[in-house]
Amino acid sequence: MRHTEQSMIQFTRSRATILVGAFGSGKTELAVNFATRMADSAGGRATLVDIDILKPMFRSRDLRRQLAAKGVRVVSSVEGYEAVDVPALSPAIYGAIEDESTPLVMDVGGDDDGARALGRFRADLERAGYDMLYVVNTLRPFSSTPEEIVAMLQAVERASRLTCTALVSNANLGAASSVDEISGGLDMVSRVSGELGIPVRFFAVSRRVAQSQGESVDRIARDAGIPAFVIDRLVLPPWERPSEE
Repeated sequence: MRHTEQSMIQFTRSRATILVGAFGSGKTELAVNFATRMADSAGGRATLVDIDILKPMFRSRDLRRQLAAKGVRVVSSVEGYEAVDVPALSPAIYGAIEDESTPLVMDVGGDDDGARALGRFRADLERAGYDMLYVVNTLRPFSSTPEEIVAMLQAVERASRLTCTALVSNANLGAASSVDEISGGLDMVSRVSGELGIPVRFFAVSRRVAQSQGESVDRIARDAGIPAFVIDRLVLPPWERPSEE
């Protein structure tokens, strides 16, 4: 698949990439994949900031050791509060934003609390320059119609006081996904793009689908003029995670 060899330049326009989206958008999985790919393309280092403060089952900081092995440093809660679902965000986040030597990916919770927490860093992000990507899974609640997508996106912008710079289509049904869901989701996200005047930066596709239906994925990308971003399944529910013992 040619997508996997493409430069990360086409997927983000800034050193600091913020991923936001409604609950169930797949934003955390995308953020983890994004950070590892950024590390691969930037000399083996990247930083992933976890501001997904109130979603205990799927958190990028739970992969801290696995990501460290791939060159990704995870910054989230104040030391000692990593497993607590309170907004005890580490001051190290400010340093990560200011560190121009390392690519930065921010995983932000899709509710108002997550967006407001992101807003604490608004001035620093505006100085550093950022790309805020709104991730949409049209097969999840609150994102199944253009009206719902627009309403949620605008709510995130109001709460964070930051501007979404691009959309990402991440339509999937988990292991049951196929190119039909991908194509239909991209069509709807493209409609929202036209309505808001915000570009669609890329659409996400699982590696399983990319490998089994590669020609169809290539055709979707070619017809839409939008690149595909291939993701691996790294964020697992607790009962599927390997033991660290």
